[in-house]
Amino acid sequence: MRAFAVRKFGEAAAVLDLPIPGADGAFLIRVKYAGVNPIDYKLVERLTATSPFPFVLGADFAGVVERVPAGERDFKIGDRIFGMARTHGAYTEYTAVAPGGKTEPLAHIPDGITDEQAAALPIPAITALASLNLLGVTAGQRIVVMGATGGVGGYAVQMARARGAHVIATVRGDADEARRLGAEEVYDTKAIDVISAIHAAHPDGVDGVFDLVNGKDAIGRDAEILKPGGSLVSTIYAADEKWFAERKITAHNISSTTNTLSTPQGLNQVARMLADGTITARISATVDLDGAARMLEKLRKGGLRGKAVIRL
Repeated sequence: MRAFAVRKFGEAAAVLDLPIPGADGAFLIRVKYAGVNPIDYKLVERLTATSPFPFVLGADFAGVVERVPAGERDFKIGDRIFGMARTHGAYTEYTAVAPGGKTEPLAHIPDGITDEQAAALPIPAITALASLNLLGVTAGQRIVVMGATGGVGGYAVQMARARGAHVIATVRGDADEARRLGAEEVYDTKAIDVISAIHAAHPDGVDGVFDLVNGKDAIGRDAEILKPGGSLVSTIYAADEKWFAERKITAHNISSTTNTLSTPQGLNQVARMLADGTITARISATVDLDGAARMLEKLRKGGLRGKAVIRL
């Protein structure tokens, strides 16, 4: 089978010919589409000489069940499913996923959702949903989404608007896209100091900040726009929770592996939101496996808006 993978430590990822993974005790899945996420290239950067090789990139996928483990009752051969293939990867024609959904959740793709759309959902949509839950977003609140036009941010803007929140977006040069997603205020980091601008517009503070962009050296400025009792979520583990607590702000750090909604139930929830029109899957690029390296580099440089998916 063809897969985009790292053959050995020190080599760059490339399209390789690898054996189809054994499926004893696991699902064997023919991958139709794989979703491209920042964590995909970040995990490659963390590989060591003792990491398991070959290392196939990606986790999010949509595909068809080819084989089921003994005793399986929820899925059968031929089912359209989507989920996360953390062990065997997703940038590949075939992957294997352990049953049970504890670390590699699976769910059926509802009628009316394409495989391409389903592959764009798992990590970004679940991260957005879990983060809004941590922020306690409800109608009438003022919520800032920093990095509002990326994969996670775009879902977060749509979900927050669906809850009736007043959404304030920060972007890098694509204000019109943020407004199309539902943001009512948009601040461009390429043009202004967005923290100062938001503080001027909301001197009493906002209720929550969902920060997808600021590292440890910059995220402290979020406290300037949050009111006492407000909440903050960082997706890159940049928030010093104790430091924010001293300023009467509840801070949370979240990742795809610590996300409590990375479950079959979480997948079903975001799929229903897509099916009923609460959110849309903003697929900005669809490439074949040979285009994977180009999409990852574009994502790394911040030049990708919405979601990219790989067609297998």
